Amino acid sequence: MQRRILNKWKQYKYRFVPWLILNMKDRSVRSVSESESEVISESLFISYLYGFLTKLHQQLNNGAEMEKYMTGLKVMKEITGFTVERAPTSLSSGGQGVKVTSGTIQPCTITSLYPGLIYEPHEPILFQSIGNSFIFRCADGVLLDGNDKGLSKYLYRSCRGRDSCWPLPACDDSWLTEHTICPLNVGQYVNNHNKQYPANVAYQEFNIPEDFPAHLRQYLPNNHSASCLSVPEGTQRLLRVVALVSLKEIKCGEELFSSYFTVVQ
Repeated sequence: MQRRILNKWKQYKYRFVPWLILNMKDRSVRSVSESESEVISESLFISYLYGFLTKLHQQLNNGAEMEKYMTGLKVMKEITGFTVERAPTSLSSGGQGVKVTSGTIQPCTITSLYPGLIYEPHEPILFQSIGNSFIFRCADGVLLDGNDKGLSKYLYRSCRGRDSCWPLPACDDSWLTEHTICPLNVGQYVNNHNKQYPANVAYQEFNIPEDFPAHLRQYLPNNHSASCLSVPEGTQRLLRVVALVSLKEIKCGEELFSSYFTVVQ
């Protein structure tokens, strides 16, 4: 029991803001290795995202939640040749993970996106971080809260309602449910690697430009915590999106594993 608690703390502490403040020598950055710094280019990522979401938008209809979920998986299989879904993890600790449910993922392929509300380094996130193992810390100190329960869930939906401009929502909130409309939006459930299961995906951070089409932005799983009114006039507001990119071939039935905190070699 004690060993299990210690293992959970080792994974969770890098997402607990008070611990980061007290223990990190450099509080503004997350260290990454050279292999994680850039697996694919930003232009390639934007192009892929545009094509994927355009196809998804064309095929979605006003059907039930489960029908939209199945349509999303169909689009993913058509475009990428594989599908990924949330499933029970292979780790002994149990819980959820993300597995390849059809096809094979080739190296340097976008497998999923990390959902969540975006917090700039100066924005408060103390209460949301308590007991929250879904906070991702970007290289520049920006935080993504990918928790789909409790206070985090309430705040995400609140900010989505605040920034939406009818008839288009500001972002996707279906990732807060069991059946996300965009099948890419499951990255928060990718577990950290261990000795038995080495990392097969890497986090890569991108900024979505302001002119990215609004009808496609509604399928992205990220939104700003702060209102656009807080941004100085004339300042470009980029949307942070974190993708999990494959480092090697991942076959059907295999689980995705990532390395959250990596020391620069």
